[in-house]
Amino acid sequence: MGLRLLIAHTPAERDAARRVEERVFLQAFGNTPEVMEQEYGPYDGRSRFVAVLDEADGSALGAARFVLPDDDGEVKTLTDVAGDPWHLTAREVLAATGLTGRPVWDVATLAVDPRFRAGRAGAELSLALCFAIGRYALDCRVPGLVAILDDRVLRLLRFMGLPWEPMPGATSQPYLGSPASTPCVFLVDTGTDSVRARRPDLVRPLVDGVFDSIAVDRADLAPDRGALLPEPDPLPARPLPPRRDTTGWRPPTANRSATSAPAP
Repeated sequence: MGLRLLIAHTPAERDAARRVEERVFLQAFGNTPEVMEQEYGPYDGRSRFVAVLDEADGSALGAARFVLPDDDGEVKTLTDVAGDPWHLTAREVLAATGLTGRPVWDVATLAVDPRFRAGRAGAELSLALCFAIGRYALDCRVPGLVAILDDRVLRLLRFMGLPWEPMPGATSQPYLGSPASTPCVFLVDTGTDSVRARRPDLVRPLVDGVFDSIAVDRADLAPDRGALLPEPDPLPARPLPPRRDTTGWRPPTANRSATSAPAP
């Protein structure tokens, strides 16, 4: 199985990322396809996906969804934390974290297929997704990320040395099927130094992007990847040839077989 880390760019790659997202969120949190469409469908046009693909069949083993801000800076996480149960306004969150007036992206989902979570290969999947999230944000010059993280995922990310921090005033609460989730902020330019200081053993995958079983080509993580591709223009209608005038047509009086020969 040849694995490849990339920013999903083609419709097939984006669909593969969505499928693993749906499987994981149904299995882990009971989020049905209808719930996923209701929660994330409105953001599809602003979504970009990190994915680890199996090159043999094009399926995704893991994926993460970025939601990019609209012209007003709105992203799903900041909208959701403004309501129950947190009541944290975007203005307060951004001011407290030094992100006022700066672009903030949302890591709206993070999913690893449970069939591939065990052992060293499973650990590499999580590390690869986290590396690509940070690398792509850095290359796109995004200073801040936000997310509502299931507390088990938050503990894993912090164990990796990644400085995801609870938003000021945020508490752990149930959210979309998760029994305990916490709204968090990640200051992108602090990630590398944090990993080097707290987990030097993970510098190779999380900073350098080097893995034993997952191929990484930096061109697959380039900032120009990930946007929705425009629909191809329809082919111009070709005019039909003029109909032959058959008004004087008469049936033949005899048929000649393809194998017949002229009479001597």
